[in-house]
Amino acid sequence: MDLTHHLADQVDSVGKEPTPRELVQRAAELRPMLRAQQDAAEARGHYDEDVHRALVDADLYRVLTPRRYGGLEMDLSAYARVVIEISRGDPSTGWCYSLGHNHNLTTASHWSAQAQDEVFNNPAGYFRSSHSVAGAIEATPVDGGFRLTGASPYQSGVPYSTYATVNAVVKDSVGPDGLPEIIAAIVPRGEFQVLDDWSGDGTLGLRGSGSNTVVVDDVFVPEHRTSLFDWVHHDYDKPSEGNELHGNPMYLGPVAGFFHLALVSPMVGAAKAAVDEYENIINTRTMLFPPFDLRRDDPHHQADLGMAMTMTDAAEAIVIRACDQYMEYCADLVERGITFTMEKDVRLYGIIQRAGELASEAVSLLYRSAGSSAARAGHPIQRYFRDVSMYRGHISAQYQWTAMKIAQVHFGLRKSPF
Repeated sequence: MDLTHHLADQVDSVGKEPTPRELVQRAAELRPMLRAQQDAAEARGHYDEDVHRALVDADLYRVLTPRRYGGLEMDLSAYARVVIEISRGDPSTGWCYSLGHNHNLTTASHWSAQAQDEVFNNPAGYFRSSHSVAGAIEATPVDGGFRLTGASPYQSGVPYSTYATVNAVVKDSVGPDGLPEIIAAIVPRGEFQVLDDWSGDGTLGLRGSGSNTVVVDDVFVPEHRTSLFDWVHHDYDKPSEGNELHGNPMYLGPVAGFFHLALVSPMVGAAKAAVDEYENIINTRTMLFPPFDLRRDDPHHQADLGMAMTMTDAAEAIVIRACDQYMEYCADLVERGITFTMEKDVRLYGIIQRAGELASEAVSLLYRSAGSSAARAGHPIQRYFRDVSMYRGHISAQYQWTAMKIAQVHFGLRKSPF
């Protein structure tokens, strides 16, 4: 099945393409379904087939896909709002969705037209690719491409991905900086193995995020399905292949802020979900001591809810503004020749980190205030607390470590924070 024709038929069936607001509403309408499957998703390690079909039917696998391939080509704020709403239903599902879909943008930015024509037009009728930079994969150059062997853990979103993008060290090759040359390679489903190493209680949180390990064993990848993985090590001072192919500044390619956006948007959704649950608790449960009023009438519970609400609102506002600023920087380069510098990108990364901090702290506040019953296994507040705690342990979320490097980039003491 040709993806372009398949998706064009979908658009024709409803008469017109959805607006960003309509897409966000569709994501919000999935909330009851997502909350009902949270326990099963954690046990399985990812959301179920019914949720997958609902996401497909709601056009949510098309948000960042280029129009050239039948996609909606929405801007980043639409993507972030969709992720937030999905995550408000279930943060793990939001993470799995986000980290499988966001690589539509990087693939459309960094790969050749030949590769894009091949991977975006595929029998599944949509494009999703997991990607992890934490792999231990070796790429051996051969005629026409590379042979890849090794394992790549933390491939979030892989359960419903049509491809896996893996980073690989090119054997006996060094870059201009004297370091080993690293490529990113797109491997079709069926040519890699997915290990069942994420289901159950093996991790503290994000148990339904589908962050499995991908294994490749002497898999051939043609050169056109590879890209030099230098995306985070240079300024962007000229349009990319993606800009020229799609005519949209969004497909320029800087990734420091964008990659972290994919991690933080689910945390904002988790904070919104925690606010929903906490409000339900204090509207239905009484104080433990006389006069046994509802907790909503207690000034301390009111203050905790109000604080969490404003922290969550602020986190969301930061995320949306960062999306808009990213788009502005891309347009500045493509339309006006103003370089999208590493400093601009890493400062976007830094403010998105702060949004993640605010959202995580909001959940932690409500976890402490909700009472000991909220710490029981299976309670939504406990689940959201585990999920944000998992994010806080992610290397990309270490804002104090990043802050130092942002200053070093600003002073010209280092080129990249990575």
